[in-house]
Formats: sequence, structure tokens, C-alpha cells
Amino acid sequence: MQAFSEKVFLQLTPPTEDDPVSDHQRIRQALYELGYEHVELPLQVMGQLYPMCRDCGFAVTVTLVVREFDWVITAVEPGDTRGTHYGLAVDYGSTTIVMELVDMNTGEVIARKREMSGQIAYGTDILTRITYTMEDTAHVEDLQRATAETFDRLIAGLTAETGIDAAKCPVMIVSGNTTMIHFLLKLNAWTVFASPYAPVTSAPGWIWGRELGMKFQGMLYIIPAASNYVGGDIVSGLLKLDIHKNDEPSLFFDIGTNGELVIGNNEWMVAGAGAAGPALEGYISRYGMRAESGAIDTVKITGSELRYTTIDGKKPVGICGSGIIDLLAQMRLNGWINIAGTLEPSASDRIIYLEEEQEYAAVYATAEESKSGEPLFFSQTDIHQYLDTKAAAYTMIECLMETAGCSEAELAHCYLSGAFTAHSDLESAITIGIFPDLPREKYTCISNTSLEGARILLLDRMRLKDVYYLANHIYCVQFASIPDFLIRMQAAKFIPHTDMNRYPSVAEKLERCMCEK
Repeated sequence: MQAFSEKVFLQLTPPTEDDPVSDHQRIRQALYELGYEHVELPLQVMGQLYPMCRDCGFAVTVTLVVREFDWVITAVEPGDTRGTHYGLAVDYGSTTIVMELVDMNTGEVIARKREMSGQIAYGTDILTRITYTMEDTAHVEDLQRATAETFDRLIAGLTAETGIDAAKCPVMIVSGNTTMIHFLLKLNAWTVFASPYAPVTSAPGWIWGRELGMKFQGMLYIIPAASNYVGGDIVSGLLKLDIHKNDEPSLFFDIGTNGELVIGNNEWMVAGAGAAGPALEGYISRYGMRAESGAIDTVKITGSELRYTTIDGKKPVGICGSGIIDLLAQMRLNGWINIAGTLEPSASDRIIYLEEEQEYAAVYATAEESKSGEPLFFSQTDIHQYLDTKAAAYTMIECLMETAGCSEAELAHCYLSGAFTAHSDLESAITIGIFPDLPREKYTCISNTSLEGARILLLDRMRLKDVYYLANHIYCVQFASIPDFLIRMQAAKFIPHTDMNRYPSVAEKLERCMCEK
């Protein structure tokens, strides 16, 4: 394991009148003799050398970060401190930022923290934030400052939990989509979305934390993107999965508010991205919510009866993404909705008519059950909005596979990533037609491939060659340029699809449920 940073203990010979070599040169010469060529000693570190080197008898530990063509000294400490060597891995998401403190000597994750992005104050979605930055050039500063402050809160949280000063870590690996990286660096993110879709940068490389207004004293490495829409978070995820090293093709789908997909093997890789929409994470309907305490997260229907569980066992306050998927799947299997998603009022007393909205709704928690004392429901409009979202997800998979010339039967594996897939029931997701009806053993759900890839790179700089390969060898498809994309989406708006031959296992379940009635 060759981490991106190293700590080297040096017992230097103190200077004399006969050997008045500078402290700076003395350190560089000792490192050169150990094989460290092209070493840079920044001014802020140089200022630490006197009187520290003399006070400790020139017994010092030098912390170095390796870049493409040189080493950078990020700290010089008195004595031998090699036993305390830590780094940071970050999944820099548009909604949530997750940071890990990693022991660089053992590879152990010491602690993990997550924070809602401070950027949300300027827009819950990326396009709203871009619009905000275009209203006034000063607004770019607002987004960047909000990001830096979120990073600082995470670092403070890790420090408080572990007693380790995370701000003094020498290196941080950051994985995020192209637009979010532009926000972090105070670059114009409109270039990501506007023709000809050429970002200001897709590979920013190394940056000091202080350059970004952070309290972090070390250097950040930002994982490069493959395109404007296929960002460093996807490259990082692929680093975790290594599908580019296998003979048989695999599918990787990182799904959340946005959906990014990659299909490929060791000979070719094709990727695409699109807006999956907030519905998959629960952000639709009057009572949709994140997976927080009191959220309904599972639903089971038997005939006309409905049961649920909530996070932390609290009284329900709403329903999150995993609960919505279960609800729709169970309603379809029990005849509460038909193939088009239309509610059937005769199926259960829980299907009520909303006079004000003039539509039907399914009550998943009664007024007596809910924390608010009012019924919680999923309306007909909510169902149609959700079907738009699930249709987009399925159609992206269908179109990308067709572009790649790959059939479902040829897929060796299907990797699903994101909080949505990690906490949702795969069977329910297939039942309503979000994912293809593949043999279940082909599916693997991973909560955060972006974070895991960042940690892998943090601990093994030799994987950088894989990062460069992935960033430069993925063919990216623009779904907007596919002429019949919207037509295909219409077919996928049914549960699970208009073509039931694509979902034999669901057809079998529906038939079995009908027989049990």
C-alpha cells in the first residue's frame, strides 16, 4: 500500500561553522538520499523550521504529499510522529457531503461524518444554484463559502469525535460531480450545462485547502471527471468496482436526484447521465421526506390491510424513498393500482377521495397513527410524478445498453449505488420497473461507491493510473440527443412496463396474487 502521503523520520546532523548548510537544504538532501527527488518546501512550512529543528536536536518527521512530478512537504514536526498519520476521503454530493478520517498506516476508517451541504440555502437542486450564481458575480462567492464552511464543520466534527486534529491531515481526496467541483473552485458552472458543454476544468488536480478558504492545512486532490455530466464521483465509483478490468460487461448505476450510468468491460466503456428527479429520495408528495426519524421506510400490504415500519420506531411523520417504492409495489401486487398506476377505490378503505384536490389517494398512515394527528397519504398525482421519475431511470438504462450494443442477458453484473439503492428493497424496485428484471444474484447494492473510491485512492496512489484511464476512455452519450427517448419513457411509465415480457418475474407474482384472491 502506497498512500498519497508519507511520513519520514530524519535524524539530521546539526549545522556547525564548518557545515553551515541551511535547515531547508539539510532536509532536502536527507530526503534525496532516501529516494525523494523533486521536493518542494512551501513558505508556510519553511517558517516552522526555526527554532523547532534546533529545539529537537534536528530529529524531525517530515510529511510529504506526492503529486504527478514532485513531492510537497506539508509539515515538519519535532521527534518521530510516524505512528500518527491520517488522511481524509470525501464524497462531495449536491445534497450531502460525507467525510472519513482514515488511518494511513493501517487503512482503518477512524470516523465518518455527514453534513447537509450549505449550498442548499441557495437552491435544493444544481440548476437553481447555477441560476443564483448568474444573477450576480458575488453569488459565486456565496456558494463557495457555503461549501468551505460545510467542509470545516465536518473536519471539526471528526476532530471532536476522535481527538485527532483532522485539519492537520496532509491530504484530502475529493470525489464530486463536475458542477459541484466548479462551485467549490469558484468557477462558472454554467459551462457544464450550456452548449458546447465544455467545463472550465474536468481535472483540477491538486489545491491547498487554504486556497479555498478552509481551515484544512493540507492539500486536496480532486478526482477528474470523464465529461460534463459524468463526474469524478462516477470515476471514483468505477475505481471501487474495477469493471474496466473484466472480460464480461457490467452495469454501474449511481442513482439519486441525478442518475449516472456506465456499461463496459476491459475493451470499452459507455456512460450517460440524466435527471432522475427528487422522487426517488422521497421529495415528492405532501408528506415525502428524507430517511429520518419517523419516516415510513417499509410497507407491506395483504389484501386490503396495510402495515409499515418507521425509522427509529417513531410515530410516522411522512414517507421516504424506500417506503414509497414498497408502497407502489405492494399496491400493484394487491390490486390497489392497475398497470397505469391508477388507484382502484374498491380495493381498500384506505383509498379515499380528496375533495379539495378532486382526486383519489392511498392513506398509508391514518390520523390516529400519525404523529401530526392527520392522515398521511400518497395521491394519484404523486403516483404519476413518481412514474415519470422511474420511467426516466429505466429508459436511461435501456438506451445506454442499446448504444453499447449490449443485451440484458450479456450483463455479468449490475452495481447500484446511492443511499436510495442501499436502503430500498430491490424486489420492490424491480416490481415497479425502475431496474431490469435480471437474476437477483447479478445485483449488488453499495451505499456510496464515490466515497469508497476516494478512500481507495487515498491509500493507494498506484491506482491513479486507473483514474486517468477511466477519465479518458469513457464514451459519453447525451440522452437528449436520442430521438425516441421520450417515446420510450412513455412506455416505461407503466408498472412495471407496457411490455410485460420484459418482466417475467413480476408477471408471475401478479398472477400468483390474483390466484390467492
